[in-house]
Amino acid sequence: MELKIFNRRMFALIAGIALSIIAFAQSTLAMPQTVTPQTEQLDDKTYQKQMADLQKQMSNLQKQMAKLRMDKSQQKLAAASKKRNEQFKMKFKDFGKDFKEFGKKFGKDFGKTFGADFGKNFSGSFAGVVPDSGSFNTMSFSTDSSGYSSTVNSGDQVEKIKNYSKTYSVDANDVLQINNSFGKITVNTWAKNEFKVDVQMKFGSDNADAVDDMINGSSIEDSKVGSMVSFRTKLYDNGGNRSSRHQSIEINYTVYMPAGNPIDINNKFGAVVLPDLSGKAFIKVSYGNLVAGQLSNAQNEIDLRFGDGNSSLSSFNNGKISVAYTQIKVGSANNLDAEIKFGGINVERLKGSADVNARYGDGFRVGTIDKSVKSINVDAQFTKIRFDFKQSENFNFDVTTKFGSFSYDDDQVKVTSKLPSDDDRGWSSTKSYKGYVGKAGSTNRIVIDASYTDVSFN
Repeated sequence: MELKIFNRRMFALIAGIALSIIAFAQSTLAMPQTVTPQTEQLDDKTYQKQMADLQKQMSNLQKQMAKLRMDKSQQKLAAASKKRNEQFKMKFKDFGKDFKEFGKKFGKDFGKTFGADFGKNFSGSFAGVVPDSGSFNTMSFSTDSSGYSSTVNSGDQVEKIKNYSKTYSVDANDVLQINNSFGKITVNTWAKNEFKVDVQMKFGSDNADAVDDMINGSSIEDSKVGSMVSFRTKLYDNGGNRSSRHQSIEINYTVYMPAGNPIDINNKFGAVVLPDLSGKAFIKVSYGNLVAGQLSNAQNEIDLRFGDGNSSLSSFNNGKISVAYTQIKVGSANNLDAEIKFGGINVERLKGSADVNARYGDGFRVGTIDKSVKSINVDAQFTKIRFDFKQSENFNFDVTTKFGSFSYDDDQVKVTSKLPSDDDRGWSSTKSYKGYVGKAGSTNRIVIDASYTDVSFN
């Protein structure tokens, strides 16, 4: 009889498990040994070279980023400036028309009060429009240099000076042209047939390296092409990278030339000083003043913008004067063509004729109307017109005011016609005055068309 201690199936299963364990143990691989990576050993020279290369690349990237930021800022500034100008133009485009309708609704009392006082009060609101200081790129300017001088003297600012001088032989038809920024242009006359230009360039900063960059990157470009001799200030451009808290620049020209040669000057952020000149003078000054002697050429042109009101001309014979956001005093003006925007022209003695267009500001004033004056024509809005007739000859006048006022001295001025008359019923925003100064029957004539303007004959 066979013993059945183990079940055959159970025995087969145990044998299979044992064989599997043996096979797995035999197939198991040994763990690999730890491998230490080989690191490249750099010597000091290689390290320094690689670091220098990386620093150079970083510097170039920073410059590129700064330039991109500057370009973007300039684009935004230009767009904003354009938008403001458009808004300003739209605001004032129909200003007079709108106020006319508004005045009609409010009636006679409003028209009288508003018309008499508006020009005076409105002009004063622009007295502080000109900045005393500002910046161009990262260069600074100021109409008061006392603060900057004290910082240089104390050692807080580093200042260096660069000089330039150039002379050209010329004939009587050659034109001297100067384009400058951030400095004063002083013109002298002499008997030589030469243009001589001396320039002193001052550069300051709290960073000595920045001063060196400015002085090396700024220059005077000169040329003679045909009859034009030109000098142009080329300023350092740092790409918008501010390496110091404050940078300043001052470019001063001293010029020597024959009095009869034409001159063309464009100066920004600085004054222009002229002697007596018989040649044609085209002078444009922005953010500065003009001080000039006798300009006797018949084709002179003066353009002044954003000055502090201290410009003056000894004598102006023919030509055009344009002022915007500034004022000028003229000793004697003959045959004057004037354009005024938010500013004023004060003429001590007027000769020949005058054609004036005035918008806002202090307007046009004449102290003495010379006996040589044949005609004066004025178109004015939101401003003031003042004529003094105490030493004048005989004139006929025709004055029209809209929402304005007309005052006069009864001893000097005789009104022969007023429409509407004082006896007419109702009220009108427009009034017309005709009459004469001195004696009737003169061929000399004054015509004024004024809106929201105070007109005065004394």
